Amino acid sequence: MSGKGFDEDSVSRELELIAKGHKISSWKSPLGEIFHLDLPHTVYPPKEDTNLLAKRLVKLGSGNGKKCLEIGTGSGILSLLCRRQGWQVEACDINPIAVASAREMFSQNYADDIQVFEGGPGPREDGGVTQWAKQKNYDLIFWNLPYLNVDYDAELLGPLEDAALIQTEGKDLFRLVVKKIHEHQLLSNTGIGLFLVGESKSNEQLANIAAKSGFACRVVDTETFDDGEEIKIVAVWRPFVNAKKIHQTTVASTSTELLSTNWPIGSSLSSDYQTDGHGRRGRRWDNSGEVLACSWKIGNSFDIPPNILQLICGVIVKQCLQQHNQSTDRIEIIQKWPNDILLKQDGKVRKVCGVLIESITKGDVTETVIGIGINLSESESMPVYKIPAGFAKSLNKDLNRTTLQSEIDCRLAGLFDQHPSIPKANLASYHKLANKSVTDGFTASSKLFYRNYEVSFDSVNSDGFVIVYDQNNQQIICDEGESLKWKF
Repeated sequence: MSGKGFDEDSVSRELELIAKGHKISSWKSPLGEIFHLDLPHTVYPPKEDTNLLAKRLVKLGSGNGKKCLEIGTGSGILSLLCRRQGWQVEACDINPIAVASAREMFSQNYADDIQVFEGGPGPREDGGVTQWAKQKNYDLIFWNLPYLNVDYDAELLGPLEDAALIQTEGKDLFRLVVKKIHEHQLLSNTGIGLFLVGESKSNEQLANIAAKSGFACRVVDTETFDDGEEIKIVAVWRPFVNAKKIHQTTVASTSTELLSTNWPIGSSLSSDYQTDGHGRRGRRWDNSGEVLACSWKIGNSFDIPPNILQLICGVIVKQCLQQHNQSTDRIEIIQKWPNDILLKQDGKVRKVCGVLIESITKGDVTETVIGIGINLSESESMPVYKIPAGFAKSLNKDLNRTTLQSEIDCRLAGLFDQHPSIPKANLASYHKLANKSVTDGFTASSKLFYRNYEVSFDSVNSDGFVIVYDQNNQQIICDEGESLKWKF
């Protein structure tokens, strides 16, 4: 159970509120219709969070008879809104008073066909998933998750209403529901989940949770209250469902071969071994013992320069590796401008990953791919480089190509997938993340040299170039990584 828990005092408090009768509230939908609700004191009424979620549901347009499931329906007002938008609606709630109240409200509004079940996702379930989700492959699942901190104090709330509003201490309901949706195939291939969450989780944490269950993730709406508290709506969906995902034992170069295809956005080509793998300026990419060598088509129209896209994709890889960092030896993951990911340990650095943007123009269309190469384990034939090779399995010995590729696929879809029901990603926010990550990378080095002269790092400009200052305080703009030498 969410909220502050149930004991004898909680039961007494709940019964006391039930005996007090009902409370009357009004709610105006985004379409202008006004609803008058007669709710028991123990049922969560529509509030600002309801309004934010309602606006997003209306933007989905007509449901055209597709299947929808609302978790934690409360008053039932959002399920009724979806039903009036043409969805075939089911709903559930752990609060039996809310279930009864919603059924009555549906009956009064000629919506008896909305099925409401008692139950919902939780650390323990009475009857399992099939008690509250009767079908598979819903086209829409949404939940206004409890999001206030557990120290929230509102004397007017009863324990069950409290459970609808206050996030459970020690229980990650977003992680739990996404995992259950995956395990029980509750979402269709083209369906979306919409979850209203609080500020306790960063966008990176949300993306990581979704990726571990095979879903892309994108924040689609936010609202900040007068006290500074923020709520946001997170969309999750299956990544790049119309794309091809091809794995071949051997290819010349995953990026080169992918650029020669007319496959849709999000298509990927991976290989165990590249005979002509390459990095910047055509430098050879040598194969390690086990490697993730994969390229993705990421689209053809961006408002930011290719160098920035490359840095953003580098951040995606760094975040993914960081989530698997279980090393006991304090291995630090560093994003090195312009396209490398390094592992730093005891003052020594090793290159674990290279990220490379490449494009080709066919008539009036420019195709762009992102190539990602990650060393997982060592090979006896690996050459010796100026920066030695590092290996992702040093972060987590159980890490493998399939897991990494799936999670990166999900994270890239969160940026570049073009789902018809989900607004485009805010690449500007990822640009800021990339700038910070690269800045942290520069500060990780003890000295920096430009053409053998020591310089100091200043910033990364809007084109993705690095600004440094020499010892005479003269500004230098570096557009090539080869011009800079790092000392750790």
